Amino acid sequence: MSDNSLLDSATMADHRPDDTYALLRSGAPRPLLSRSAEERLGARHREILDELEALFLQRGFASFTIGDLAAGVGCSRRTLYEIAPSKEQLVLVVLDRFLHKKGRAALDAVDPTEALIDQLRHYIVGGLEFHLERSLFEDLSDDAPARRLVDRHFRFVMTVFQRLVTLGIERGEFRPVNPAIVAGAVAGSSLFMSQPEIIDDIGADLRTITNEMLDYLLPALLDRDSETV
Repeated sequence: MSDNSLLDSATMADHRPDDTYALLRSGAPRPLLSRSAEERLGARHREILDELEALFLQRGFASFTIGDLAAGVGCSRRTLYEIAPSKEQLVLVVLDRFLHKKGRAALDAVDPTEALIDQLRHYIVGGLEFHLERSLFEDLSDDAPARRLVDRHFRFVMTVFQRLVTLGIERGEFRPVNPAIVAGAVAGSSLFMSQPEIIDDIGADLRTITNEMLDYLLPALLDRDSETV
């Protein structure tokens, strides 16, 4: 996590609640398509990106040619090449945009005035509004550039979780633990549980599964000597 390393403990301890959002998102992966670049594309191109995202979430991306994608969203191949120079790069742009959207939703779910135990829960659950179909999971597992892209975002999720755990330890809300191990356990479990076949095997929706998993894992962080409830 060299690009997303934890801030030093003094900075973590001294920050104000209204600084939490900026603190947590520092070091986030750079978007492949910057906000300014996306704005320059125009309204129709942004609509196409949204339509491609919906298509990939439902049907994956590996089986489509650039012609298929153009037909699927009702535009020309030239229009797609105005967004990215190849199908492979277009896929990465769409996936990266989607993952940034998930990341913002998770961060927006964090209320810095709440107890850290609640912030941890809301951060993990806050990114669950998107459902991934089996075909997309399979395509991600078979496509090395897409896997690396997902891994960069996943490692940042772990970094944010580490920062929240570190804050909890600094404030005396959590017992002394290794934040990296806790972050890996929770983020890894969340990723595993989000697989469509695992959801099917458990027989519950992802939000229910994740909340119950956190019911087991998060209480282990609490400093029992200072616990008031």
